[in-house]
Amino acid sequence: MLDKGKISGLQMAMLLYPAIMATFFLTLPSSTAYYARNDMWMAGILSAFFGVLVIYIATKLHELFPGETIIQQSEHIIGVLPGKVIGILFFFYSIHVAGLITRMYAEFVTGQFFFKTPLLLIIALMVLLASIAVRGGIEVMARCAVIFTPIFIFPLLLLLLLFPDLELHNIFPVLSRGILPVLQATALPQAWVSELFFISFFLPSLNSPAKGRKWGNITLAAVLLSIIYVNLITLFLLGPDAANKTYPILVTFRYISVNGIFENLESLLLAMWIFGNFIKICVFLYVAVVSFTQILRLSDYRPVVFPMGILAIVLSFWGIPDASVLGEYIRYVGPFEIPAVMLLIPLMLLLIALMRRSGTAKK
Repeated sequence: MLDKGKISGLQMAMLLYPAIMATFFLTLPSSTAYYARNDMWMAGILSAFFGVLVIYIATKLHELFPGETIIQQSEHIIGVLPGKVIGILFFFYSIHVAGLITRMYAEFVTGQFFFKTPLLLIIALMVLLASIAVRGGIEVMARCAVIFTPIFIFPLLLLLLLFPDLELHNIFPVLSRGILPVLQATALPQAWVSELFFISFFLPSLNSPAKGRKWGNITLAAVLLSIIYVNLITLFLLGPDAANKTYPILVTFRYISVNGIFENLESLLLAMWIFGNFIKICVFLYVAVVSFTQILRLSDYRPVVFPMGILAIVLSFWGIPDASVLGEYIRYVGPFEIPAVMLLIPLMLLLIALMRRSGTAKK
């Protein structure tokens, strides 16, 4: 393993939780409400199957090939050259998404708070900080996650202050339009939950790899509960009109007012957005760097961290002229692109590995 650092299962969970949820909170309620309307809260429940499946695939592959990431495992399963192709796909996916995340982060910050700050400056500063953390190793990333993830979660608890303003009857009628709209709304959550397969890149660094599946499932449970919680709060406050809001969660934070003392709490949402996306960009950049290094079989990944950061900055602008195009890409391309890389390819590799093991055992 390139990185000799070791982390605990809890630290891995704190890395993975914001890596999944950081961009979820802003875009998920409007995307699910667009299809499912008042049944938007069900989208999180139906995503559970995909989360359990990708965690099982990642941990099962690690049992078959301990101490290796999916990049190395694919070379053992299907051969060196085809395995390199799989590795290249993971590399391009992770660095491409790292660029998308930074662009989404910067679009929200400049569009809602820092109106006159250049987009490139916001992106470059975040990528620089993430690159420094990645270069420090997985232990540095894990310690950052231990500090920042609780800060990332805390503002969500303040949504409970909206309880007097919530209209619980907005949840009815349940399934009035059938199950099909709910399945359509599930497309994006199940895609993002599939990114829990990144556990494959952290299992070799766990103090107790045998507990990887347990902590992966704990992370999945936390993600699903958060999705349902945020969707329900948004639904009870805004109703089906949540589908017409670009950032429904921002609207809900602006509603919070307690006796004139707690008001204008959207600044907490900004802090939550910054800390969460910092961890998320670190995770995706780390996966890209490790993938690139293992494809070329380099002895050290640190020299390529900053060049990969520059590439992520370039990709954050590549083919994305404005925020509307970015939103369309996330809504219509993401539900197909993410599962293809995070679910279908690993599932294919696992089936091939099990068949080869079964054939060897019979011989």
